[in-house]
Amino acid sequence: MTDKQVFQDAYFTVLVDEQRGIVRTVRSSTPFPSLEELGDIFARLGDALDALGRSRYGLLADLRAGPGRNDPEFEIVMEQRHRPRWIGGFRKVGVLVRSTVGVMQIQRHARSDGFERMISKDEDELLTYLTDDVSSGKKG
Repeated sequence: MTDKQVFQDAYFTVLVDEQRGIVRTVRSSTPFPSLEELGDIFARLGDALDALGRSRYGLLADLRAGPGRNDPEFEIVMEQRHRPRWIGGFRKVGVLVRSTVGVMQIQRHARSDGFERMISKDEDELLTYLTDDVSSGKKG
């Protein structure tokens, strides 16, 4: 395994695969404690991602273990503040979900926040998408 862990807290683990040029954020099954605490959680995650130099990597956001949540207050704060801090600045973004409902929810996020991303239940498909321009020598 070529992934190196560079960050972990109760909510996220960040792994880096330098060979493939991929950063993987893995969401844990631990529910977020409150909307007020999201700022600190995403500040820590964002700082860890910033330290890597985002533009050099594709991001694979693995949300399969994350508890589903779509209450309006959560959706608004994620769209306006936290999702841009999480996924912004990467060469490409792929989102790994466990269900068709997850695909539909992330598609809705993509329409509202304007960040381009591939959404799939198939990890290999996302890895191919994220490494396509790296393995062919093209810059994205």
